[in-house]
Order: sequence, then C-alpha cells, then structure tokens
Amino acid sequence: MKYFFTIVVALILFLPTSVFADQQIYIDNPTPIQDVFYKAKVLSIGEIIESEDYGERFATQSVGIQFKHGDVKGQKETLQYDYNPAHVGRKLKVGDTLIIGKQQIADDVLYYVNDIYRLPVVGLLIILFFVITFLIIGKQTFHAIGSLGLSFIVIIYFLVPQIISGSSPFLVSFISALFIAIISLFWAHGFHIRTFIAFIGTMITITFALVISYYFVSFSRLTGLGSEEAFFLQSAGIGEINLKGLLLGGIIIGTLGVLDDITTAQAASVEEIHKANNTLTFKDLYQRGLSIGKEHIISLVNTLVLAYTSVALPLLLLFTIYKQPLWVVLNSEIIVEEIIRMLVGSTTLILAVPITTVLAAYIFAHQKFPRIPRRDGYHGH
Repeated sequence: MKYFFTIVVALILFLPTSVFADQQIYIDNPTPIQDVFYKAKVLSIGEIIESEDYGERFATQSVGIQFKHGDVKGQKETLQYDYNPAHVGRKLKVGDTLIIGKQQIADDVLYYVNDIYRLPVVGLLIILFFVITFLIIGKQTFHAIGSLGLSFIVIIYFLVPQIISGSSPFLVSFISALFIAIISLFWAHGFHIRTFIAFIGTMITITFALVISYYFVSFSRLTGLGSEEAFFLQSAGIGEINLKGLLLGGIIIGTLGVLDDITTAQAASVEEIHKANNTLTFKDLYQRGLSIGKEHIISLVNTLVLAYTSVALPLLLLFTIYKQPLWVVLNSEIIVEEIIRMLVGSTTLILAVPITTVLAAYIFAHQKFPRIPRRDGYHGH
C-alpha cells in the first residue's frame, strides 16, 4: 500500500499546469544566455591587494585555478576574487574547491568566482544525521528519509512549477500540504489506526491554519513584499506572481512541518494508554492524553518562537543599529509577516493537541477489545 502513494504523487506531478491557474503568466524579456558553472581547484594564491571604498575595506586575491570537469576540464585560469577581510571564512587558500561561472557576452567569455564549493561538507552532515537516526530508530530510518524525499519532490516538482506557471499559491500550497501529510504520515508511520487519526487531526488543524492566516494577513493588509526575495520575484520577468498567496502558502507549509509531529505523538500516546488499560473510558483517555499533550505544547511553542527569532535575528540587529522606535519596528511589514507566521503556527499546534486527542480517545474507547479483569477495589478512575 505504501507504493500507492508514490504512484499518486507521480500522477499529481504530471498534472497540466493550467489545472490550478488563476492568472496569465507571460515573459517580459527574451530568455538571456544562461551562465555555465564548473567546479575548479585552487592551485595558487597570488598577491593580495587591500583597498577601502566609502569607509569599507576590501581585499582582492589573484587566484590560479584548474577546472575539474566539463568541456573545460584541465584548463587553467587566473581570476580575481574580491572579499571583505573581516570575513575570515571568505579568504581562499590553495586546495580549496570553487564554483566558477562562465558568462558569454557576445563573442567574449568571462570566468568569475561564483562561490566556495560546500556540498561535500553538507554531505558529511547528512551522513552523520542518517547514521545517528539509524542507530536510534533502526529500519524506520528508511521510511522517514523516504517520506522526506517524497515531500521534497512534491515541493520542487509540483508546488514551485505550479506557482511559476500562474496557479494560485494559496490553493496549490494547500493541495501540496495535503499530499505531504499523506506521505509523511502513512509512508513513515505505516497504515495504522493511529496514523489515520493523526492524518485527520492534521487536516482539521491545517484547515484552521488556512482560515485564520487568510483573515489575519488580509486584516493586517500584508502584501507579501516583506522580503528581498519577493522583490526579486516581481522583477524576474515571469509576470505578476500572487505574493500574498505565496505568503499564505508558506505559512501553511511551515505549519505542517511541525504539525505532524504533534498529531502522531498524541495519537500514539492515547493508543499506548489504551493498551496499558483498556478499561479506561473516553473521558479518561482524553484527560490523560491531554495531560501528555500539554507538556508537548509548552516545549514546542518555545521551540517555534526561537526558530522564527533565529531567522529574523539579522533584521533585529539592523533595526537596533538604525535606532527606530520599537513600535515602528514591530509595525514594519517584514516583522509583522514573521509575527503572524509564528502565531498562526503556534495557535495551530496548540489546537492540534485537543483535536487529535479527542479523535483518538473516541476511537480507541469504542474499540472492541477483551476487557482487563478489574482488581478488587478498582473503580476505573
């Protein structure tokens, strides 16, 4: 049955982009010649020249490189690399691997240093993550990693292309959330009653998140232009993208990322309580499950607030440096976006606990299992 969902995801990915379209997308400018990128190794570092411009220091390294792959493999070049001396990690050294861009301008070819190649380090961290996860949860690691991979496939090959093609970001994000919830729950946790309960609880609460985020984004008159990336999208030459819908969609997907943790944990807690004592009534199961859920809420809300604060930390520093009044800072669109995102997510997580708990308590309390014989003096409370 797990492979059923893989087939469903594949079918969704191949839906025509016009299915969810709500606007006309057009290309303003002819497509420019795309830059080509290569990996190259630093063979030598020449003279470093430091300069100052408008009170800020700059350094320029003369870098000798050799391309490692592609049609220029083995070719050597000498390039100039600019960096800020205060950023120690940006200074290059012999043996570094770089990403080199090739820009075609008419008949001229220009090579430039695009960035330092970091993927091997990321790969090591992924391996460490996989090994630690496997040591703790065993073979279930493959289910968890598989569901994560399928979720990314939905985002990269369905969500993003549909939005670019002119679909409603809000609608597409909700549909994506539906399929990600199916994948992340049933693929990772299997086909069990508690997984079904978690899925129903997730969809009820994500619908609530959808409604309150829509109204509060509208009431606060947010436009979705609260980030630098939004301005880049507006000038990307693909027409008008519904940035407000994109903001709402981001809230839904972000909330879902933590929501399935709450719902699966609550459904599993109530089931384990029921297995330990199947004489407990619906009310008993609900109260005991809710007691566990309250502890989960306290830690998760704190985690969510800190996570959003960490993302916005550079902004907070900028606002502090420029000495604006606190109420002006809090009123800015970029900060209000994060506040609404954080509060919608936190509110949804809190509601997920009683909703999932009541569903689980009702279903497990009405399951027909052999009753555990009661001991003398036991009254079921």
